[in-house]
Amino acid sequence: MSDAGARLEVVGGKAAGQSLFVTDELIIGRFVEGPGELGGDEEISRSHARLSVDASGLCAIEDLGSTNGTYVNGLRISAPQTLSEGDTIELGGTTVVVQELPKSAGPDVTAPRDVPPPEPPPVSQPPAAAPVAPSPEPTPASPPPAEPAPAEAAPAPTASPAAPSPPAPVASHAEPANEPVSSLVLNVHVDVEARQVLLTVGDSETLRLVFEAGRWQVATSQST
Repeated sequence: MSDAGARLEVVGGKAAGQSLFVTDELIIGRFVEGPGELGGDEEISRSHARLSVDASGLCAIEDLGSTNGTYVNGLRISAPQTLSEGDTIELGGTTVVVQELPKSAGPDVTAPRDVPPPEPPPVSQPPAAAPVAPSPEPTPASPPPAEPAPAEAAPAPTASPAAPSPPAPVASHAEPANEPVSSLVLNVHVDVEARQVLLTVGDSETLRLVFEAGRWQVATSQST
């Protein structure tokens, strides 16, 4: 990595193999004398782009309103673009690759010498123990209270004779035995187009329902 400036190498176009050194500023264009004319590339504008290196060592490229534009890594730029090593720049029919960038000036992180070690913090003294108050003398215990005399037991209540239970009702007649229930067959026939429903109960009676006036009504009931 260079300390003085940035170095870019032309890898495609009329100036292929040429190196571009940027220490402060380099203008690229057809009417520029020196390496900025890129070997007479007819596809670049008169003032196509500007390469610059600032005081902190950052290298950037800016398009100067060229006709064909300036591209960094395949993307056309519309504002100054900071460059990194390995970036590819396309201007007209020329391709340039960033090879070296200046070292950025960083803060001095060297530790100072002959610095005395910090003094240890003072050790705090433990607080003095508080005086212990003497315990009070025990007072004589008072005699236990006298137990109350037992109360006389109340006489137990006499049990009243139990009332006789009423006699169970006598059934007047025996309950009838469960008779078998015959099965019921219901047939339903729905006629959507005629808006009617036929209900047949078993084989004897048919009930016809018709949909009139917004509700279902019984039309006829006939036996079969």
